[in-house]
Amino acid sequence: MTDVKLWTSTPSLSILLLSPRPYPSRPGSRTGPPFNDEGDARARLAISRTGHSVKAPTISPPVELPASHAAVRTRRFRPDRLKASAPLLAVVVVLAIVGLSGSTLWVDVANQAIIAAIAAIGLSLLLGHAGLISVGNAAFLAIGAFTVAKVSIAYGVPFPVAVVGSGLVCALVGTVVALPSFRISGLYLAMSTLAFHFVAIWGLRQLQTHDVGDAGYAVPVATIFGVEIVELRTWLVLLGLVVVGVLLTYRWLIESKVGRALHAIRERPALAAMSGISVTKYKVAAFGSSSFLVGIAGALHAYYIGRVSYANYESIDLAIEYLGMVIIGGLGTIYGPVIGAALIVSLPHLVHALQGRLGLDRFIAAGDIFLVQGALVGLVVAAMVIFQPGGLIGIGRSVRRLTWRRSK
Repeated sequence: MTDVKLWTSTPSLSILLLSPRPYPSRPGSRTGPPFNDEGDARARLAISRTGHSVKAPTISPPVELPASHAAVRTRRFRPDRLKASAPLLAVVVVLAIVGLSGSTLWVDVANQAIIAAIAAIGLSLLLGHAGLISVGNAAFLAIGAFTVAKVSIAYGVPFPVAVVGSGLVCALVGTVVALPSFRISGLYLAMSTLAFHFVAIWGLRQLQTHDVGDAGYAVPVATIFGVEIVELRTWLVLLGLVVVGVLLTYRWLIESKVGRALHAIRERPALAAMSGISVTKYKVAAFGSSSFLVGIAGALHAYYIGRVSYANYESIDLAIEYLGMVIIGGLGTIYGPVIGAALIVSLPHLVHALQGRLGLDRFIAAGDIFLVQGALVGLVVAAMVIFQPGGLIGIGRSVRRLTWRRSK
């Protein structure tokens, strides 16, 4: 099977961190955006939906401030159930088509795209909904993979238990990594997670060198109820069920009180705290939940390729690649991470397919496909951050609104 290498250019990180955010920070402040009517309305709406009251920061007794009625009408956190389920149905249909009629190569690409989508969903929860930037995703992928390798080889832990256990280990580590977020945010928080990445990879490298050397760990074949999961299409069915379950849980979480509290913290942390929302608790929960999903993805990838080595995760480019998935798909959207993951994982193969048809063989060597992928991802991320922060989902919504207006 083909191991899809995810690569992007490191300058994309500086473009992401130094470009204007969807919720720009107050000049001279490291903790949050400026106070303005639009941002306050969004924060009050999210807070009111959590069941907390919005209180004015005055010396006198707190005054109840109702959420903006216009904002309530325009920003709905619980869309029509039928419309909300349509993208999920589309995901199932696409997976079915690939499984039934796709070649072995594209089934393999679909499997790796699903695994990447699970990790991207975890990052989207942290970045898109809580507003917390992390570039430690590759480290959590590695921790999940190493955990599943150790427990399955040394203790013979069954496949499902090992995968869930790896996610729980990553969630525990994620709560520790969340500690700096109580005092810092933005670029400073990104740098703290970057430091965690280097420390974690160094520790895993020492562990691997002590145990098995450069060859890495050989992970046993995944088995469920005595059935070995070896065929690519069998993996597609299993991973498809997992990603559908993750998407349903993710959508429920975002539309619940927890998701609305995260939105309030993202828009106005101080206002959310004054309204009774525990900012610390929800930040820890966001980091833990995000790390859990990324760890699950790392464990599944370890079983899928059958071998674990720190060398697969040591490059910071991998972490930036996942940031690109979330940004290209659409920050703060439910299905954006899936679209972004599918696009980026399949991009090298799309470039290779177009290479011969467009006569680009003399310009792009066979070994430069991943370099071209990195350049394209960097350009698309920069364009999305500058011109369309809503990503591909945002573009689709704009086209739909334009079409609806013209049809009136």
